[in-house]
Amino acid sequence: MLYWSCAVPNYIMQEERLVGKWRELYSALITKQNNSIKINPPANHEQISSVEETLGNKLPMELMELLLEMNGDGWFVFSTEQMIEINMMVRGLDCFMPLNCLLFFAGNGCGDYYGFPVTPSDGVRDDRVFMWEHEYDNRVWKAKNMEDTILKYYNDEI
Repeated sequence: MLYWSCAVPNYIMQEERLVGKWRELYSALITKQNNSIKINPPANHEQISSVEETLGNKLPMELMELLLEMNGDGWFVFSTEQMIEINMMVRGLDCFMPLNCLLFFAGNGCGDYYGFPVTPSDGVRDDRVFMWEHEYDNRVWKAKNMEDTILKYYNDEI
C-alpha cells in the first residue's frame, strides 16, 4: 500500500510504502514503550482543511506533516475529528479563562490537553507546546516542539 505523501518531506521507501519521520518515530516508541499505540491511516486534505476552517487557525507544518502520515496515534495525539471536538468543547467552557489561545493536538487522558499558542490574527505563534491543566486552569510550557512533546510523553517525562 502506498501512503499519501503530498507536501510531506523526508520520506523513505520501506516495504513498498512510504514511511516518514513520524512513522519512524512511532515505530521506535511502539517497540520500546507502549504497545497501546494504534497508528491511524493518514488524514486527507479535506480533513485537515476542516480542522483549520472549523477552528479558525492554520495548522503548523509539524502537525500537518504528522497528520498526513497518520491521523493521530489512538492514544495521545488526536485525530482531526478529535481535534475539532476537543477544541470546540474547551472553547465553549465558561468556567475558565478563554482557551482559544491554544490549538490542542493531544491529551493525557485525564482532562489535560497539549497545544500550540495561537492568536486570531496570525494563527500559530511558534512551535512551543503548552499543557492546559484543567484542575487549576493553568497553561504550562512543556516542550520546545511537537516531537519533543511526543517523546517526553511516551518516556514519562511530562
